[in-house]
Parts: sequence; structure tokens; C-alpha cells
Amino acid sequence: MPSMRLCLFSMLLIVGSAAAQDVPRSSHVWVINEENHGFEDIVGNPQMPYYNQLISEYGLATQFYSDQHSSLPALMWFVAGADIEPNNDTVSCGHTEDNVVRELLKQGYTWKSYQENLPYAGFQGLYSPDNLYYRRHNPLIDFSDVCPGTGQDTKSVPYTQLASDLAESNVVNYAWITPNVNDDAHNGTVQGADQWLEANVPNILARPEFSPGGDGILFIVWDESDLGSDNRCSATVSQGCGGRTATLVIGPQVKRGYQSTVTYHNENVLATVCAAMGLSPCPGAAQNAAPMGDFFTAGSSEGATNSIVISNPGNGATITGAVHLMATASENQPISHTEVWDNGRKLGVYGAQIDAIYNLAAGGHTTTVLDLDKSYKVIRGNSVTYNVQALMNGVQVISPTPDETVGMSTVHVVAQANESAPVNQMQVWDNGVKLGWYPGASVNQYFNLAPGVHVVTVLDIDSHYYVLHQSSVTYSVQ
Repeated sequence: MPSMRLCLFSMLLIVGSAAAQDVPRSSHVWVINEENHGFEDIVGNPQMPYYNQLISEYGLATQFYSDQHSSLPALMWFVAGADIEPNNDTVSCGHTEDNVVRELLKQGYTWKSYQENLPYAGFQGLYSPDNLYYRRHNPLIDFSDVCPGTGQDTKSVPYTQLASDLAESNVVNYAWITPNVNDDAHNGTVQGADQWLEANVPNILARPEFSPGGDGILFIVWDESDLGSDNRCSATVSQGCGGRTATLVIGPQVKRGYQSTVTYHNENVLATVCAAMGLSPCPGAAQNAAPMGDFFTAGSSEGATNSIVISNPGNGATITGAVHLMATASENQPISHTEVWDNGRKLGVYGAQIDAIYNLAAGGHTTTVLDLDKSYKVIRGNSVTYNVQALMNGVQVISPTPDETVGMSTVHVVAQANESAPVNQMQVWDNGVKLGWYPGASVNQYFNLAPGVHVVTVLDIDSHYYVLHQSSVTYSVQ
């Protein structure tokens, strides 16, 4: 391993010496693997609205870097803490190195690898007949622990098996999921990958393990960044690794909307799996890598406060323009969902955490948040009363706020327009550079921006492409 990588590992040991204590114990850890796209391709991309919604709801590693390029060795870091197999075209299962399956079996955990377009359970070929399954995207089957004859080879199953497993509550402790090469963005588009995630991830998150009070942890990872154009190892090391990727950490014990600035690599995901599931030793370099403990709320699985807390708006407040509602429901029983009602009208359905923007009519409002149990019966409710003043025709920039200092390169821009004429689109400009345009009268997007002073300007434009109004906010990026 290059000396630069050894230096990075040493730094991670210092940063994460206590991180394992911050990772909640879990018996349900799942990984979804995406392919060959960098951080800047994903975060803030309007073609990936669902992925960016998940960013706002869960945790994003803003400084995550793949160990290397080439699919199979890059993925091996996630399951064995080393590159292990350099040949993408191997059909060998003879690797005797320690790996996550071995450690899972030692602890009595169950596992499966769900592979879209896999012809049948235990299939050993390089490609499926339709050429949509690639063995190199299924890193768990190359170890001696999973060879035919062990009984573990048939734990590699077609993705269609997941639907019946979920329906029958026959879920495993550890799951590795790979969409086919179109749906994981390897051969297809990021838009197609986003649509696949939107169609499939909610079914996983609806499980009790991933509902409030559950212990589930879901990672969405990318094997590597763009081939041939991104070789970064960190924010300061531009060559020698597999580039920057947009890794998500999802689960009921993950800090809402959290964006970590800690430098992580593929083996840090494995270290987190080991810390959560009590696996020891942790395979390869993951044994000495820092678990991603900063993503988790301390003690979130215990001591529920049995309450609904509405942190914004304040009771009795007067709000001009859009209303930003923030609330948290916490119960000592599973919560199926929360509901938001305003003046007797239902505004939306959410999880245990609510962070939503509403355009409400001028006047007095009583907004009520309800949480419901698995039988869809109301557990409790909480209300806040406030007054809304109409925003005169114009654009309201909600985020970032004036003179705010954003402590990371990813900036969340939220804006609303209110006009007497229909608004066709919104445009976002930053320091004179157009970042994007969005249909309708609202913007809720993430952008990766350079450090320094910034002026974000949001325009609303009518159907004739005339600018109706614009609003600007000055802020800084560290």
C-alpha cells in the first residue's frame, strides 16, 4: 500500500479512536452498491432528486474517497478491507483472506447478496445471459467461505427474491444489494439509477428495522468515482486513489440532514459494520480504520422521550412568506409515520423527522403534527399557533441565511417565489455563475462550491422567460 495511504490510515486512527463507541449496535446492516460516478455528479444534480432527498433526510459523507479504481478490487475494500482480487474477470472463489461473511457466520448472523438479473441462486458465471449482471459487482462470492459446497454460495440470489423475503419478514442481518449495470449507473444514467433507488429503497425503509426505534443501518456506496478523471484520495491529495464519492448513511439512528466533513474510505464502511454488529476481528485494514461514528445520534435506540417537539416555527411567531416547519416525534413504540395538518387541512405525511417548507395563506394558523403507530392510530399530537404575513411579489431565499458561514463545500439552497403571475421556472446563480434552473416556484437543491465569499441569487421567471423578481444573499463557504 502506498505510503500516502498509510499516512491517511494513521490520521483516521487518531480521528476515530473512540468512534466505535458512537456506533449503535445493530443486527440489520445493508449495503446498496452503485457504480462509477463521483460526488459532483450526484450531489445537487437535478436528475437525482430522490438521492438528494435522502441526503436531506439522513447522512452524507462529504469527504469520502474510494481506495482505488477498478470495480472488484475497489469493492473488496468494503467487504475484506483490502483489494484482494485485481482481476475483474475472475470466477475463482478460493480467496482465504478474512472477509465480512466469515465474521458474520462466526457470530451466527444471516446474510444474502441480492443481485439484479442474476440468473439463479449460486450462479458462478462472469455475466448473465442478458449481460446485465456482472460478477465483479458481487464481491462476496470470491472467498472460500462462499464456494459451492459450503452451502453459502446459494446466499447469492436474484434481486427478485428480496420482494418475497420482505413480504414474509424473512430478512437477513446483512444484505449486499447490487442493481443491474443499467440501474446502478455503470452502463446507464444517473437519472435511471435514481429512479431505481426511488422505486426500491422505500420498501426497505418501511421495514421495522429502519423505522423509528429500529436498529437498521443502510449504506448507499459507490465503488469508485469517474474512471480516468478523478483519482483523489482526499481534499488535499489529488492522485493515487479512486476519487471522491457520495456515500449515504441511512437509518433511524442517523443524525437528520447530517453532512460529515471527516475523510473516509471504503474500509471505514466495513469498520462501521463491524462496530455495529460486534464483529471481531474486523477484516483487513478495517480492523484499524475509524468507524463512521459521527453519523449517529448518541443513545438514539434507547430512552425515547415520548413526545413531539416542534422546533420551528415558534409559538406566537409572525412569519413573512414561506413557513419552515421542523419537528421530531419520539416514542417508545414504532412510529409508522407522522402527519402535518394546518387549519384542518392535511399538508403531508413524513417519517419521525419533519423538515418541510409550506406556502400558506396570510392570516392565523394552527399547525398540528401527529404521530401514528403501526395500526395507523394516533399516538399523540402537538400544535403551534402563529401568524403568516403574505410575501409581496418576489423571491424569498430561505437557505443559506445572510452572512451565514457554511462549514462544508456542499451548500443547501432553498428558495420560494410568490407572484401574481404564474412562475415558469426558478434559476440559481452564484457569484455570477448559473448553477441550474428548476420548474415551478421553489428551489431545494445542493451545490458543491469553492471556499470563500459567495453571493447566491435566485430569479423567478414567467412563461415568456421574463425575470419577475430576484433576491440575493451573501454568505461564506469554509
